[in-house]
Amino acid sequence: MKKNINNGKKVFEGDSALMDFLTPRSLGMTPIVELPSSLNKFKKDKVRIFVKLMQFVPLGNIKSMPSWQMLSTIPKDILHSTKHLVEYSSGNTVLSLAILSRYFGIPNLHAIITPDVPEHKKRLLKLVGADLLISHGAKSPDVHSNKGGVYEAKQLGKKKGWHNLNQYTNPGNAGASEEYIAKELWSQLGDQMSIFVSTIGTAGTIYGTGTYLKSKNKDIYVVGTSIEKGSSIPGPRVDEAILKLGIPWYDIVDKVIPIGALPSYEKSLALIRAGLFVGPSTGMQLAMIEKMIGDMKKNKTLNKYRNKNKEIVIAFVACDMMYPYIDDYFSILPKKYFKPEHDLEK
Repeated sequence: MKKNINNGKKVFEGDSALMDFLTPRSLGMTPIVELPSSLNKFKKDKVRIFVKLMQFVPLGNIKSMPSWQMLSTIPKDILHSTKHLVEYSSGNTVLSLAILSRYFGIPNLHAIITPDVPEHKKRLLKLVGADLLISHGAKSPDVHSNKGGVYEAKQLGKKKGWHNLNQYTNPGNAGASEEYIAKELWSQLGDQMSIFVSTIGTAGTIYGTGTYLKSKNKDIYVVGTSIEKGSSIPGPRVDEAILKLGIPWYDIVDKVIPIGALPSYEKSLALIRAGLFVGPSTGMQLAMIEKMIGDMKKNKTLNKYRNKNKEIVIAFVACDMMYPYIDDYFSILPKKYFKPEHDLEK
């Protein structure tokens, strides 16, 4: 049997090849790309905006890393007795867990979802082998409540042979962001960085990344974005719901700016057409950055965030891709964004 090899040519061999490939950072650091003037209207103000492309990881989504991290920290005795993993999520967390859990010896993944989850998302989860359990609780429940999907996942996790990782309080969630986002960002941008931006969903990304970056430079400004009340964007939480999370994001986040669906999809579309196939919660961050910098210019506070090179360097995270939300772009954005079809026979 050949030994597994990953020698810079990205060759994975042997019985453990797939597991080795799926291990975080098996492909090296994820790329970070500066946005051109066409996507950064503040370039003339010496504002530089970088996006870290988290889709360049195995499974193609940011949640694969905390999923791996949380699975890796299950005590061996619990791991060996677990046949059923259960988690409250309808997105990339359970999509990732459905695949990765099998490599840890857990054959069944149960995703607790709410009735409003669209059919295309349910099909995607079924495609990777997830079992769907419908909860009739709140869409964004208080993670400490005794009702709703998070609580139901905890209760099912107490059954013999079942386990609930609870991404909303599990240290592996934020820990993965520190290891695979923050440390890479610091290596890539270092003390040039002025501002770090992220959406707030479970808060693992912003808390884990922000905590590490501030430990390296306490002056880095950490800004979160939530969903504006009355809007709907897959992944992040609405303004009031972020207060119900279990990860103490408020200890590290300097400001939260809510953003609506229309600007989020508009900016996502602009990134897509520039060649970055990212989704609405990534566009949401770019929309927020524009609003934030615009406000800083009006308030004459922009210079406060300049680095030693007299630049403002902003990093944000491409946390999703466009593919699960294609229908949404056409229902949310005005028709003017899309070219009409033409019949050649007429």
